[in-house]
Amino acid sequence: MAQHQPTPVLALSSRDEHAELINRMLRQAGQAAYCQRIAAVDDLAEALRRYHPHLLFVFTPKPSADIAAVAAVCEKIAPILPIIAVGTAADEKQIATAINAGARDLVSVAQPKRLLAVALRELRSYRLEKALRETLVSANQYRRELKAVMAGSVEAIAYVQEGIVVSANPAWVELFGYTGPETLTGMPLMDHFDRGSQAALKGALIACARKQWTTDMLRVVAINKQGSALPVELKLEEAEFGDEPAVRLSVPNDQPVRNEPEQLVVSAVHKDPMTGFYHRRQFIDLLTERLEKNPAGGVRALAYIRPDRFAEVKDEVGPLATEDVLIKVAEIIRGLTQENDICGRFGGVVFTVLIERGTLRDLEAWAENVVRIVSDHLFQIKGKTLSITCTLGLSEVTASTNRVDSLVLDADCANKRGRQRGGNQVVLAEISDESTRIRRFDELWVSRIKAALMDNRFRLVHMPLAHLNAKPRTMFDTVVRMVDEQGDEVAAAEFISAAERNGLLKTIDRWVISSSLAFCREQKPEQLLVKLSKDSVTDSTLVDWIASQVEATQLEPGKISLQITAVHAAQYLKPLKLLLSELEKLGIAGAIEHFGVGRNSVQLLEQLPVRFIKIDGAILQNIATNPALQEEVRSLVEAARARKIETIAERVDQASTMAVLFQLGIGYMQGHYVHEPEVVLAERA
Repeated sequence: MAQHQPTPVLALSSRDEHAELINRMLRQAGQAAYCQRIAAVDDLAEALRRYHPHLLFVFTPKPSADIAAVAAVCEKIAPILPIIAVGTAADEKQIATAINAGARDLVSVAQPKRLLAVALRELRSYRLEKALRETLVSANQYRRELKAVMAGSVEAIAYVQEGIVVSANPAWVELFGYTGPETLTGMPLMDHFDRGSQAALKGALIACARKQWTTDMLRVVAINKQGSALPVELKLEEAEFGDEPAVRLSVPNDQPVRNEPEQLVVSAVHKDPMTGFYHRRQFIDLLTERLEKNPAGGVRALAYIRPDRFAEVKDEVGPLATEDVLIKVAEIIRGLTQENDICGRFGGVVFTVLIERGTLRDLEAWAENVVRIVSDHLFQIKGKTLSITCTLGLSEVTASTNRVDSLVLDADCANKRGRQRGGNQVVLAEISDESTRIRRFDELWVSRIKAALMDNRFRLVHMPLAHLNAKPRTMFDTVVRMVDEQGDEVAAAEFISAAERNGLLKTIDRWVISSSLAFCREQKPEQLLVKLSKDSVTDSTLVDWIASQVEATQLEPGKISLQITAVHAAQYLKPLKLLLSELEKLGIAGAIEHFGVGRNSVQLLEQLPVRFIKIDGAILQNIATNPALQEEVRSLVEAARARKIETIAERVDQASTMAVLFQLGIGYMQGHYVHEPEVVLAERA
C-alpha cells in the first residue's frame, strides 16, 4: 500500500487533549492527519511557516476577539487556510459572529459529528482551492510562454558603455522582470548577473570593446527582479550609442527549438522528469556506445556522485522534500558540464556523468569543483536553509577498460571509500593488479611504437594559438600522434607512458624536433612550441644534434621554443638551465607548460631563461566561477609580465573561460575552443 505524507493540522489551544481529539477524530474518518498544538497566537506565524497546515482549529470561549487576531496573522502568511472556531456552544448567533471575525464556521466539542463534518468539508475545500490556484499559476505561465513565442521576432537588446546600461529595449526589460527601461538604464550591468558569471562577462565586454571578441555566444546566469536565476546565452557585438563606442548585448530569438516531437519522446521515455538526466538504462546504453569510440584527444572518466548522509537530510526536510534537494544538486552538476558530457540519474540519490577533458588533472579539477560548489551552496527547502556535501568517485577510462560494468563498479567503490573517510571529497578508483596491467600494456605498445618509428608512421598535429592581450601572430603548439597498422590515428596519451617506461622518449623527441624544423622551413609560422621530455633534458648529445639540424634547415632564430613540464623543470633544474642557455645561443627559446601546479612555480622563472609559460589547463577548468582561482592566475600573469615572459592558457574549451582570461591579462590561449587540432604536415620531409 502506498504511504502518504500525513496531513498537517494546527490546533490553537491551551490543552493537549484538544489536539488529541482532532487527531483521533480525523484518523477514525480515514484521514492521515497529524495535529500540532500551539498555545498562543504569538506562536502562530512561526507554526504556519514551519508546518504549512491544511486546517486550523481555534479553541476559544470568545470567538469574536480571538478569531479576528488569528485571521489577521493568517491573511499575511496563509490566506486560504480554513479557520474553524471551536467553542463551548454553537448557536446561530455565535456562528455568525465567528464567521464575521474570519472563521469558516463555529463548532462545539459537544457535537462531534458536526465538528467532523465541518472539518472534512473545509479540508476538501482547502485542497480544491489549492489545486485551483496551482492550475491558474500554470495557466498564466503557459500564457506568458505563448506570448513570448508569439512575440519571438523581438530580440532582447541592451547597449552598455563602460559597464553601464545606457539603453534597453522592452524585450530586455521584460526578460529581467521589470516594467520600464528607466528601471535598468543608468545602472551597472553586473547588478543583474550572478556573481559566478560576472568575471566572464566583464572579460567579454573588455574584449569586445577592443575588437577582440571572436566568439558568437557567452553563456551566463542573469538574475531577474525576483532574484531568480535565469541562464541565458548573450551575443556581444561592437556598436555605437550616442556617437560613442558601446557594446551591444542581445539574447537572440533564433535559438533552435528543442521540443520537437522526437525530442519530447526521448525526454519522456529516457530521461528523469525531475532532473532531466538520463534514466539508468539509457545512460548505460549511451555510455556503452561512447566507449566503443576512441576520443579524438584527451581523457575520459566516469563520475559517480552521491550526497553524504542523505538520511539526515530526509529527517530534516521530510521524504517528499528530499526530491527538491536532489533536483538542485542536479542543477549544479548540469551547470558544470559541457555539451559532450553525458549525465545520468543512476538510481535513488546517485548521479553519474561521463566527462571528457584534456588531461586527468582536468578531470580531477572538474570533480573537485563539483564537490566544492555543492558544499558551498545553501539549499532553500520548505522554508528551511540547509547545506549538504557530496562524495565523487572518479574512474578513468583507459585502454584496458573493456566493460561498462567494471567501470561503474570502480567508480562506485571509489565513492564508497570516500564516504567511509567522512565524505565531501573526490576519490580516484584504484586499479587492481596495477603491475600486471602495466606489464601487459607495455608489451602491447612497445613493439607498435618501434614499428611506427621504423615505418615513419608518426604525425605532427598543430593546435593554433589565439591572441588575447598580446600582439597577433601565427603560433602553433605541436603534439605527436601515431598512425596504427589500420591507418587510424592514436593520441599520444595512449602510448606515451609506455614509451617513457621503456626508454623510447628520446627517439620520439628527435623525430618531433626534426619534423618541426621541416614544418618551419615549409610553412613559416611565426612561432612553434615543441614538447621536450625529461629524458632529453639529460641527454648530453642533444644540443649538438639540434645544432646540426638547425644548420641544415637554415632556421630563422626565434621560430621554435622547446617546452618542458613545470614538474620536470623543478626536478631537473640544473641540467635544464644549462640546456636552455645552450639552446638560446642557437636561437631556440625555452618554455614551461603546465605552469602553476607546483608550490614554487614563480621561483622557476627566476632560475630558467624561458620566453613562454603555459598556465596549466587544470587550473583553468573552473576559473569562470571561482574568484580564488582568478586571483591565483592573475598573480602568475603579473609575475611573468614582470620578467617579460609571455603567457599562454592551456586547454581553453569555453567562451566564459576565454572571457575571464582576457580580463586577467593572459597573452595567448589554446584549446578546442580556439580550433580543433589539425595535421598541418602529413609526415616528416
